Amino acid sequence: MSDCALETAISAEEFARLLDGFSPLAEKIAVATSGGPDSMALALCLKRWGLRDVTALIVDHGLRAESAMEAAQTKERLEALGLRAEILRWEHEPVKARLHEAARTARYQLLIGACHKIGAGDLLLGHQREDQAETILMRLAKGSGVDGLAGIAAQRMRDGVRLLRPLLGTGKARLVATCEQAGVAFVTDPSNASAKFARGRLRTMMPLLAEEGLSADMLIELGARMGEAADAIDHYARGFLQAAAQVERGGWVRIDRVPLRDLPRAVRMRALVLALRYVHEDFYPPERGGLADLLDAISEPAPPRTFYGCIVSALPERVAILREPAAVTETASFHSGESVLWDGRWKVTGTVEGDEGLEVRALGAAPHDRLDRLAPGLRHAVPQGRVRATLPALWRGDTLYAVPAFDEKAPLRASYRKQAFP
Repeated sequence: MSDCALETAISAEEFARLLDGFSPLAEKIAVATSGGPDSMALALCLKRWGLRDVTALIVDHGLRAESAMEAAQTKERLEALGLRAEILRWEHEPVKARLHEAARTARYQLLIGACHKIGAGDLLLGHQREDQAETILMRLAKGSGVDGLAGIAAQRMRDGVRLLRPLLGTGKARLVATCEQAGVAFVTDPSNASAKFARGRLRTMMPLLAEEGLSADMLIELGARMGEAADAIDHYARGFLQAAAQVERGGWVRIDRVPLRDLPRAVRMRALVLALRYVHEDFYPPERGGLADLLDAISEPAPPRTFYGCIVSALPERVAILREPAAVTETASFHSGESVLWDGRWKVTGTVEGDEGLEVRALGAAPHDRLDRLAPGLRHAVPQGRVRATLPALWRGDTLYAVPAFDEKAPLRASYRKQAFP
């Protein structure tokens, strides 16, 4: 009998309690399912929990010869449980560097995109207790600060979808037991234990570290303490921004520079991160070395510099953070009557005649005469050309076709996705 067989499976009642911390859940839910025991246990628990609109999403990274077969096999197993399942394939060229990072980024892009397509507001992920401990250890080895050492967040927003990890405090052995006791088969990815990757190497070291006191429990306790410190810094940074920052029309941020300069460094850095990520939300936070350089540079008036997809200017009275026009490269198809989230910031929706072949792209440096015909008053409302250049517009080929209005009553309109700041 395996050690996992001695563990207690997760009951429907226990799982319901785990979900209570995320209440209320969205009407439509997606669950990321790799086919491994963690995500299969999560899918099983969701099925047992009750009749909710759930779709299982399977990402086929195409990194191993058997990945397509495993994805199809996982889809069959999920459908046998009575769940809808969809395979998302990552189409890519050979990945030559930073494989895990590239695969993780692609995975979230595919999953979030699928959530938007099916209208799922919540995406559940199967990260568990050992994942948390290993992540904290990896970040400790890399010299992370309080945010990194806080570990994996139980919930966070990304591109309008809430990422939820209800099993983060549950040990892997219980998840395996949940599958085994229900007769649910799962796959095992050998790369997870490979010494080729840092996580696999550190995983083999954890028993030795535990003998010296650095056990999984101690790592998770460290993460909890760092999370408390990070929450305190976040609280004061947000309070400062609510008092001393303003979002201007066009989605750029203005911060009073002198009060920012006088904050404790950790709070100042967090306030700057929050402002940067408001203007350019990305899954990964700004790189700390570049962020520290930027923070030092804006302590005094300084010329504009680009960082994290933004243009940051330190003027005598304020710091201005604008989206960098050259960094806005997203293209999205548009059809009349639908809603499109573009550049992670703008929601473009409404009706337009002749929508065939239309794309949402950056407005750019449009000729003033054409811009005034398509969007009367826009140059007055958003006088800075660099800000206007990053606004969404509808294009057909190389021809500027329409410019969404900020007016909620307009047939074609654009609204900034984030209503509150920070």
